Amino acid sequence: MPVEDDIRTTESVCERSSVAGKTAVVTGASSGIGRAVTETFVADGADVVICSRTQADVDAVAEELNGADVPGEVLPVECDVTDRDDVEALAAATVEEFGEVDVLVNNAGGAAGAGSLDEVDAETWDGVIEVNLTGTYNVTTAFADALREDGGAVVNTASQAGRYGVAGMGPYSAAKAGVIALTRTLASEWADEDVRVNAVNPGFIATPPVKEMLGLDETPSREEVAREIGTPHEVADTIRFLASDAASFVTGQTIAPTGLPHTFEPPTP
Repeated sequence: MPVEDDIRTTESVCERSSVAGKTAVVTGASSGIGRAVTETFVADGADVVICSRTQADVDAVAEELNGADVPGEVLPVECDVTDRDDVEALAAATVEEFGEVDVLVNNAGGAAGAGSLDEVDAETWDGVIEVNLTGTYNVTTAFADALREDGGAVVNTASQAGRYGVAGMGPYSAAKAGVIALTRTLASEWADEDVRVNAVNPGFIATPPVKEMLGLDETPSREEVAREIGTPHEVADTIRFLASDAASFVTGQTIAPTGLPHTFEPPTP
């Protein structure tokens, strides 16, 4: 006996699982997970506004993808997510170009301050908190009106470090824990306005810095299940799901693309 819901068709399933026709904003999009999200979204048919602190970096991404045979369009904007004037300009440019915002992916961030917490100076602490946590706040509030106008989805990039609290990564762990808590808070506050807010908690992902740290020459194969290192596009696929209508009953959640369960202990190279 079928469930009491719309009868499924191949077309309806594909549409619900797609971000085609949506306008998305992806921060920290010049490389790694942010770039993979951008590539995935435009291939699916979304228009994507991308930003990083250096215009040339996002210009290169936009030039490559806008010249490719993909249905989506990329608009590059220089923006430092810790600068509220920059963030307001990013929001204005997005609305001016596309008129609406359906999806916001807060991906900009970075780790610093390796070592025990008592060895981390105040400047480093402030910088890590500012780019990872305050930056997420800055961008989300700048796009609040646009997102709440017709409903939408926010996906924040957190980290397993924010779940477990990793020795030697105090500022980063604290910042990403804050992102997880902020995700749950916003999900509750914005649900009545049809905005879903979720996060991803990636494990070890083969971004350029991680590949260098672990001495990896090749990107891991997606066909292998028993591995501890994932690819940026595997995280992008998870973000695409959370941004799509297929995740209509998912909000306030933190999804962990980690491969085998672990506690963020570095894998053996």
